[in-house]
Amino acid sequence: MKKTLNIILTICAVAAFSFTAHAQVIGSVVTVRGIVLDETTRNPASVNLTFFDEQNKKVNSSRSNVKDGEYLITGLKAGKKYTVQIEHPDFFKAEYVIKLPPTDKYAEISRDFLVRPLAKDARMFMRLSPFEAKKSKIRVGVSDVLDEFRQSLIMNPGVTVEIQCYPDTDADKTANGKLTAERCKTLQNYFVKGGVADSRIKIKAFDATDPVNAPPPLSKKMAKGKRYIGSTYIVVTKI
Repeated sequence: MKKTLNIILTICAVAAFSFTAHAQVIGSVVTVRGIVLDETTRNPASVNLTFFDEQNKKVNSSRSNVKDGEYLITGLKAGKKYTVQIEHPDFFKAEYVIKLPPTDKYAEISRDFLVRPLAKDARMFMRLSPFEAKKSKIRVGVSDVLDEFRQSLIMNPGVTVEIQCYPDTDADKTANGKLTAERCKTLQNYFVKGGVADSRIKIKAFDATDPVNAPPPLSKKMAKGKRYIGSTYIVVTKI
């Protein structure tokens, strides 16, 4: 009987320890800090950042520093998920989700943000091309990038944009115009299927390569496996 009681007490002690350890991991304080930059200029951006918990309750807020773009949010709980809302009249409203790592000690993690300028004629370059060379089908691995643009349009319903696509070479203007028109239409369809009204998206196809982001000269070899792909831009036409 005594042996059985000892076993039960041991099990209870282990369970209590496990529960306490789990509570410590989930309840530990985490601070998130980082910088906010203008996506087009890479200059520091001063914006409002608000963190909401999984019950959509406001937890804390901060404003990034105009000099260096730095912000800091503390009082967050380890192992929890938070939604970050970014707002400022000069930039697109944006929303991100952050999952904090579990830990039993105070921790600081870094999370930087890029914000898109909300101004007529603002031109946003897609640094990761949505296409493969000489093709108009959306390539694998770019859905996250495109979905960020799509979400930006959904969260800013008064904004209209123009999709601009450039070809990969200057070899054949007729073929180039056809290719870039197909690329523009592919992106337009992607956003429309994702919930953006087609009336908010115009397209413009070019038949000559981008003079700003031009292809490398023939004398210069690109890295192995790399090929020049025509530029793609999202341009704000109305706010």
